[in-house]
Amino acid sequence: MGLEKEKKMKPEARLLSSLDPCQKEAAKQREGTLCLIAGAGSGKTMTVTSRIALALEEGAWNPSKTAAIAFSNQAALSLRSKLSSMTEKKIRVSTFHSLAFSQLRRLWSLLALSPFPSLMEDKDCLLLLRRSFPLLSAPRLLSAIKWAKSSLVSPDELEEARGFFPFSLPSGFKEAWEKYERMKSEKGAMDFDDIFLLLLRILKSSREARQMVSRSFESVTVDEYQDVSAAQHAVLKFWTSSAESVCVVGDPSQTIYSFAGSSSWFLEHAKGDFPPPYRQISLVSNYRSAREIIRWANSVLAPSSKKYVRLQPALRSKGSVSKESFSDFSSLAKRAAELAQNRDNEKSIAILARSRRDLEALKKELSSRSVPFSDLERPQAGGVLLSTIHAAKGLEWDRVILVIGTEKVESSEEERRILYVACTRAKEKLDVLFIPSCQNLSRFLPFSL
Repeated sequence: MGLEKEKKMKPEARLLSSLDPCQKEAAKQREGTLCLIAGAGSGKTMTVTSRIALALEEGAWNPSKTAAIAFSNQAALSLRSKLSSMTEKKIRVSTFHSLAFSQLRRLWSLLALSPFPSLMEDKDCLLLLRRSFPLLSAPRLLSAIKWAKSSLVSPDELEEARGFFPFSLPSGFKEAWEKYERMKSEKGAMDFDDIFLLLLRILKSSREARQMVSRSFESVTVDEYQDVSAAQHAVLKFWTSSAESVCVVGDPSQTIYSFAGSSSWFLEHAKGDFPPPYRQISLVSNYRSAREIIRWANSVLAPSSKKYVRLQPALRSKGSVSKESFSDFSSLAKRAAELAQNRDNEKSIAILARSRRDLEALKKELSSRSVPFSDLERPQAGGVLLSTIHAAKGLEWDRVILVIGTEKVESSEEERRILYVACTRAKEKLDVLFIPSCQNLSRFLPFSL
């Protein structure tokens, strides 16, 4: 279709022509709350950007009061890029943290509070904890503190909430946490999780702040809402208190950040939290993966007592899934390197593992065979891409080599979802290499192909 002819088309015909019936239904929703349960590879980003662009093109939404919120810079960039190709109207596209930080800074200055605190990165927080509590594990301390803050648990509520922590709390945690907060305060500093807590404190105490914030948003879309924390959800309710349209998008089967305070509960129980009327639509057609990969992924979730979305294949290709077991990690790593060495250079390929420790061992095997590789979490490019499963969420490759190594992991439903997320990154071929154990992801593997 020529560019001029496309420009003359009505917005709905131009923007929704490539969507399937369920996607179109979601994209036409304007008012109230839309809860979009979007399975892996179901065209979530295309659906929500088409919805936003259509409302803007038809003049239903004010661009200056329309926002799209993502959880990572990469996801925000993707949303912004797709929107710019659909409409010339500009809206605010931001990460949750970035938007909250800008709101906090603005309200802080307007309310003439004390000097704005400096922001400590996680590495600075770890250094402070190591120096102050040399006998305790700084990473464990910081993880527990971050979970508690994200879950809106205070030191005084610690004992009551102890049973909900996704890990065992280190001895002396309460005293260490309280001292950590005093030291930050003395330094005039805050950590990333304080952004939401301080913003909530201001919004709860200041009517002026609430009015200022609520006037900023009329239409809000939040991606990856299964990863939202209690603190983020509470902030969003203030942001959308006067909004006419709210869309929360996510997939409970891809919730893999519970250790950081995330919960799919807020997505699954969104009714009543945002403006009426409420509508829930599920996208289940998978346009990413071949049929055999989808069958395998569905089989990973099937034994669960939770009612996850069951994907339906939209592609005709069958694809392939293979699995091989090993008695030790050395043999497994050699096989992974061999598969990567014999790759099709025309196809994208990734090796995914549960832990960075396993990735480091794989790098040595790849290097010994002169196989070029790059690391997703460190800005390199080319060859086979190595990544943890968590960092690979939202991405896809033609072929995925999934390495299930020797790590001991929590016996939880989240581990099943982590395996599911890994499987659904593959488009054409999935190779599963594992060491059989009740203490790693292999316990969730389907028995048959």
